[in-house]
Amino acid sequence: MKTFNITSLCKKSLLLMLLFSSCSLLLGQSINYTASTDIIANPERGLQKYSITSSDYATTTNYNNLSVQTLNNWKTSTDKVTVVYRYFLLDAFLNSDINATFLENIQTDFNNVRTAGLKIIIRFSYSNAQGNTAQQPTKSQILTHISQLSTILNTNKDVIFSLQAGFIGTWGEWYYTNSTEFGTDGTISEIQWANRKEIIDAMLAATPIEIPVQVRYAGIKTKMYGNVQLNEQAAYQNTAKARIGFYNDAFLNDYGDQGTYDVSSQCANPVGTTDYNYISNETKYLPMTGETNGLNTCNNGARTNGTNAINELNLTNWTTLNRDYYTPFWTQIINSDHYDEIVKNLGYRFVLNSSTITSNNSDFDLTLNISNVGYARPFKERNVYLILKNTLTDEITTALINTDIRTWESSVSISQNFNLGLTGTFQLYLWMPDKETALESNADYSIQFANTNTWELETGYNNLLQTISLSSTLNVDDFLFNNNFSMYPNPGSDIITIKLKKSDIAEIEIFDVNGQLIKEFLVSDNYKLDISNLSNGVYFIRLDKNTLLSHKFIKL
Repeated sequence: MKTFNITSLCKKSLLLMLLFSSCSLLLGQSINYTASTDIIANPERGLQKYSITSSDYATTTNYNNLSVQTLNNWKTSTDKVTVVYRYFLLDAFLNSDINATFLENIQTDFNNVRTAGLKIIIRFSYSNAQGNTAQQPTKSQILTHISQLSTILNTNKDVIFSLQAGFIGTWGEWYYTNSTEFGTDGTISEIQWANRKEIIDAMLAATPIEIPVQVRYAGIKTKMYGNVQLNEQAAYQNTAKARIGFYNDAFLNDYGDQGTYDVSSQCANPVGTTDYNYISNETKYLPMTGETNGLNTCNNGARTNGTNAINELNLTNWTTLNRDYYTPFWTQIINSDHYDEIVKNLGYRFVLNSSTITSNNSDFDLTLNISNVGYARPFKERNVYLILKNTLTDEITTALINTDIRTWESSVSISQNFNLGLTGTFQLYLWMPDKETALESNADYSIQFANTNTWELETGYNNLLQTISLSSTLNVDDFLFNNNFSMYPNPGSDIITIKLKKSDIAEIEIFDVNGQLIKEFLVSDNYKLDISNLSNGVYFIRLDKNTLLSHKFIKL
């Protein structure tokens, strides 16, 4: 006679009941999105518009040649401009401090830019033309000017895109200086380099970490701060190397973009040189901006044709490019049908490909698949939120998504579990507002995905076109999961992480949908479980051989 173990049978039956009953609790839904071909007015990227202060700026109170109307016209134009380049000409202060009128007018500029919903690149220079006269004040006077500007720069850090290292040389480009303190025309002694570094160090000290400082050519940064390249660990820190980016005011011109890159001859192609590779790496983490200033005639103008322009914009991670100069270059780009592609892809351009929600009634997993098809990554920190809007009350719940958009390059996949204790039906959105509190609620400063039928202009939300129903009443599966352990991502394809809530070490068993034991092992908190060798389907995890402590997961 065969003997049956009644206790064992009961336990197995109870386990199977739990496993199969919980299958019906898993609710999944996926949405695929359509990419947009529109030019989008997203913050901190795209074409930049040029503006320069006039002589009246230093003498006339409330003088304004950068009006809100002008800024709004740029933003609503077909180019959707969100960045203005402001060139502050300090020629009236070669031998004196900056006066109160000039400083007050700077503040007016910032106020107007903020009202219009744009950001501003700023450069200070003392000379707008070459000549035999002094192109800047003494070093001590420049340092005094930087100190004077510190308060206004810190006060307005929310709308400042970057501070360019002007102050020295014609146009503030650090080349033609006529100066024994700073050197000139590329002839610079060690003492003169030390004087130049003192200016950069003062600029870094006068501005908060949120504001990068941009220099004109690769050798400025490598000479002063070494040629060790940034990486993901060194980037975004409050160090000189992590804060100094680049502007190139001779994009695609001869002589290595007229000094941006060190090359051997007028027509040498800088692509692939040490300087070019250095800037290509640094601008993964920092802004690259500037303009063209002529048509390169070398090799029949091969570098300035539209196809190569797009290639090099991508290679060196361009964020903004001056639309107002050089006109023949832009005419060539328009005639070759490359214009729209450049305008759309300067900086970042995020496309939402799909979203998947898997719900267990009280909590849910969200998986996002995103592409960045732009030339660059965002260089400023920005939170990404999931917004849940109650469809009955319109009440908003905000949940932070664990990601850093400064790392969004090419293909991006995000999976996260949300257990918010909510009850009701909710419309889901993604929201990427400005990090600064003063701008967070302003939709002009929120990022729009390049998709059709998802953008909400008034709120700055991206509609995921997903609704979810949640219940705070826990079923057996929810209770077990929430009070003992959790796992993510779920569904998963390769690795899922198990987090323990009540013990340091636990025994884990994996069962298939038939209740067949597949695998058993010991785990500790934050255990990485490799499920890549499992067949696609539904599985269940049991904790410490307790039939009441089980949870399902899906292998994709």
